[in-house]
Amino acid sequence: WRQGQRALSPMNLTLLDPFSHNELPEVIETKLEVASGLRVCAFNRRGTLLAGGCDSGHVLVWDFETHGLARTLALHDAPVSAISWTKSSRRLLSSGLDGRLIVWDVLRGVVLEQMALAETELTWSSTHPLRRSVCLACSSSRTETLRQVFLHHWGAGQHRPQVLHSPDEADAPAAADGASSAASSRRPPPLVACFDRQGDRVLIADSKGVVTLFSLAGERLASLQLAGGAAVKSMGVSRDGKLVVFNSSDRIIRNLPLTRLSEGGTTSGRELQDVVNRVQWAHAAFSSDSEHVIGAAASAEQKMYIWDSVGHLTKMLDGLKDGIVHFAYHPTRPILACAAKSGDLYIWTKQYSENWSAFAPDFKELEENEEYEEREDEFDLKAGAVEAEADEQLEHIDILTMEPSELAHSPDADDADPELICLPTRPDPDPDEDVATGVAAAPAVEFNSTETDADRKSRKRKA
Repeated sequence: WRQGQRALSPMNLTLLDPFSHNELPEVIETKLEVASGLRVCAFNRRGTLLAGGCDSGHVLVWDFETHGLARTLALHDAPVSAISWTKSSRRLLSSGLDGRLIVWDVLRGVVLEQMALAETELTWSSTHPLRRSVCLACSSSRTETLRQVFLHHWGAGQHRPQVLHSPDEADAPAAADGASSAASSRRPPPLVACFDRQGDRVLIADSKGVVTLFSLAGERLASLQLAGGAAVKSMGVSRDGKLVVFNSSDRIIRNLPLTRLSEGGTTSGRELQDVVNRVQWAHAAFSSDSEHVIGAAASAEQKMYIWDSVGHLTKMLDGLKDGIVHFAYHPTRPILACAAKSGDLYIWTKQYSENWSAFAPDFKELEENEEYEEREDEFDLKAGAVEAEADEQLEHIDILTMEPSELAHSPDADDADPELICLPTRPDPDPDEDVATGVAAAPAVEFNSTETDADRKSRKRKA
């Protein structure tokens, strides 16, 4: 085995339950406390590593199998707004409200590339699905009502980002005559953007519900108006690349085919909402099989809604009084990683029940103890029967042939590095432990000079 080769191999895919693709999370499995305040999170493409961006500016990486903290990356001076993995999982992109865009080497924990924009907040970023040298980001100026969506090419001698879209001044809200300076400096909602599945096109949505399709060269391909004209807070493309979901400020999640964007006009798509409580949505995304849409309510309690492909409400998840601000769905398993308002990380998973009959078809579960009478010849060896059974079970197992699989790593044109699947966890010493020797320091003992020998003996006996 090479380093990190412990994820699902193509040979092991046949051992998975073929009817488990519709499984959904049900209960909270564990809670990971994050002192620096988790803000966003994202799985790598295999789901073996989980990265999180914090309000303190730290970027954390967990080994998801053990839930152990493997890396702590610190360089941002403001909250981290987005994180994104490259295809090989060896690089991690992070953007922050300090205007920095950073590419990290995950294994070594060092900075490979970085870019800083003065007087600018980066509200979102993502790496290209197939090319690690290209990234997409959304920016918002601190001093002006200027918003931009740009592409940046790492290592290509590009000093300034390639601006794809910057709304006209007419699109930004302008102060009326005689309005106060505070009203005139009001900043519009940030733009949101994302790549399509192959990374050939970029989707950009603005504060008026207009979704525009661009090529990587900056050519405007199509434009679509979402019904209601509400600002789009977030959006995402399904894993199969056929659907796109929009989280709008009018308390409606809209889901429509990606091909509908090319037709233009106005559409409402499939509208998903809580018609009774009219909750606002903190985040919306697809499940890993692209068959469900998940919406997290922006409330004081953890509340998530799951709809199927035709818009029927399939499941509602109710949790603790710690609202969700962002979540990430595991790429291969029914698991949700949720960043809460408290800054902690909650892991939702399916509740499995023990099925002992799966180990032996003739296994019988007893409700109470029974006395079993053994037959005289029950465990006698019969040579002929044993050899016949061995011949029936004899099967040639091929462990060398590599079968094609969607989980197999295919290097990018500019990313020939082997895939990184796991990270060694670095244990942190206890606060009261001697770092040099690794031995816990003895607790300090206070002595009172006025106490007698008898008092000291009495105190020792009580201790």
